[in-house]
Amino acid sequence: MQNAIINVNGRLLKPENAKVSVYDRSYLYGDSLYEVMRTYDGRFFGLEEHLARLEKSAQLCRMILSQPTDEYREQILRTAEEYRKGDPGRDVYCRIVISRGEGRIGFSLSCLTTPTRYTIYVQPVEEPSDELARRGLSLQISRRWRNAPQALPPAMKSGNYLNNLLAYLEASAEGFDDALLCDYEGNLTEGTTFNIFYIRRGILVTPPLDVGILAGITRDKLIALARGQGLTVREIRFPPSRLFEADEVFVTSSIKEVFPVTRVDGKAVGGSGHAGKPGPLTRKLREEFRSHILSAVKA
Repeated sequence: MQNAIINVNGRLLKPENAKVSVYDRSYLYGDSLYEVMRTYDGRFFGLEEHLARLEKSAQLCRMILSQPTDEYREQILRTAEEYRKGDPGRDVYCRIVISRGEGRIGFSLSCLTTPTRYTIYVQPVEEPSDELARRGLSLQISRRWRNAPQALPPAMKSGNYLNNLLAYLEASAEGFDDALLCDYEGNLTEGTTFNIFYIRRGILVTPPLDVGILAGITRDKLIALARGQGLTVREIRFPPSRLFEADEVFVTSSIKEVFPVTRVDGKAVGGSGHAGKPGPLTRKLREEFRSHILSAVKA
């Protein structure tokens, strides 16, 4: 069984003892929300932003949270501290899942018999390997469209994740590391668990939020960091073909941070001299972002 501590509605449990009802709405309908975060030197980075986004997600999916955000914060910190007792010095990955609750089968809120339920998973953080960072990601442009905002708002970090999961499984089956999804008009949106950027002539370009993407916390912080260093960042819609014209391509997420992309649909991407290899500005941003995080958690 995995080395982890699970917190089920305030009860700290070993994974083999943690149970969720078969009548839980997260199991029946994917009717849940979640957030993922990690620690650096034992301290969570961006915890408040993640909790604020969780509240926004609840509003988007008409979920009334039965617990205050303060309880989630307290229980996240408590669970991480309990884990570190058995593995001191190890940084952790944390996922919090909020289910609408348990009850009779049926969509109506009248079927619910409990308030919202939460589960917190804390386990060792598994960062991408140094070898993968040197090689860079190989991504596939998925044949699947990203869920349209009018169907299932991507700005809502929902446990209903089949759109992303199928794109990933199909890409993995064809030998890619992961996948990128487009909207129905052919504009790039985001990856299965990350935001996408490209660099052209020193300018950073990324899809805007209104194309139908999650407001990534790492994305936002990277944009602020880049602009603070005098770099131009443009949030515009663009087709996948722009990636093949780019000098560099990279992705952002809480776990990957700033991570190079070196191949798309089997073709090398990148400018002259580093095609198919991580680009120099991506490497610089990756180092500076990590330095920014470490400074922030020590402040």
